Amino acid sequence: MESEAPTVLTARVHWDDDRYIATIDGLDLAAEGETVGEAQDGLINLMRNWIEIQDGKSALEETLAQAGFPGVAEDTELQLEFVELVE
Repeated sequence: MESEAPTVLTARVHWDDDRYIATIDGLDLAAEGETVGEAQDGLINLMRNWIEIQDGKSALEETLAQAGFPGVAEDTELQLEFVELVE
């Protein structure tokens, strides 16, 4: 049995005055840090917690579909991909 392709969520990091902000396209999630790495790590941890909360409410599939990611099932792998830093 072939595994389903992962759903890729695109994340971006940009500089905002005095800190880096990491966000995920289509989702209202953001983390900040003094370095790009801190912002990315914060967003990864935030995303993990967000998934657990949504999954616990049985709302993950619906929430992701509303954000533009239809067809995500309970066993779908989610992959967070950071694109180049936006200055």
